[in-house]
Amino acid sequence: MTDSRNYMNFRAHYYDKVGFRGVEEKKSLQILLNEDPVDIEKLITFCLRFPLPVMYRPHVWKLVLGIVPPHPESYEFVMQQRSQQYDDLRHTLKVTESIDEGTSMSMAFLKMFLLQEGRLPMDDSNLPQNKEQESFVTIATAVNDIFHEDVDAYWVTIRIYSYLCKVKGLVGNMIKQFQMLLQKQNSQLYEHLQSRGALDKLPYDSWFHDIFAGVLPTGALERIWDRLMGRACHVLVYVALIIVVTFRQRILSFGRADDIIQFLNKIPPDNAEVIVNEAIDLWEKNGSQTKPEVT
Repeated sequence: MTDSRNYMNFRAHYYDKVGFRGVEEKKSLQILLNEDPVDIEKLITFCLRFPLPVMYRPHVWKLVLGIVPPHPESYEFVMQQRSQQYDDLRHTLKVTESIDEGTSMSMAFLKMFLLQEGRLPMDDSNLPQNKEQESFVTIATAVNDIFHEDVDAYWVTIRIYSYLCKVKGLVGNMIKQFQMLLQKQNSQLYEHLQSRGALDKLPYDSWFHDIFAGVLPTGALERIWDRLMGRACHVLVYVALIIVVTFRQRILSFGRADDIIQFLNKIPPDNAEVIVNEAIDLWEKNGSQTKPEVT
């Protein structure tokens, strides 16, 4: 029975990775995307309940993030406007010598965003200046790995960042939920972290503010962010839980909080896909696919 279940999990993961996990789900998504207008609420619900096929992910993300409108005939015009605004922002920064050819794309995105918001300081040489800006750069770096078009990457970055600003008040609750679940799942590990003074110092910022950007490799990150497109931010709690449980032996071998935190800040990439699979499975088993948490 165990071998059969493992095989089914492997097969489901393979289909998910190549974008064809469930034929029925794929057909349902195609029907949703062919509607005029596209029902965004149904699309959000789809993201909440099912993995996105790779070929549809960029378009679905742009729809649920409001980058393109639900009316297909307006897609091209709106993206032309988005492209023009992107070009204008980038050109302005080049003219003012705020960016040059050596500026990373993620840093350029931050300055473009601040310029767009009217918050770019006269002397921007010391950016990022705070944790929020650091998070923006971290997320932008990950989005640039996912999207091939710079214009798409920019708009997706700022919309994800805006969503995170909306759910910022939920982070304290996510930390409490994580600690409660950890104590229930593995009391030995919980007590070890607590006794070493590490429980309250775990990389919660990287996990819940940066939504695992820079912690998980892009391939695994996409599947977690699919659920965020369904407004299911608490899936992050289960990812954090599975990470520490997966590496419990390593964590138990560390005697200092700093060593534990350093290790957890960037997990071995070979384990990422398994961690994400188990995290989503546990999240689903706990009935977390009922409705979006933040609209």
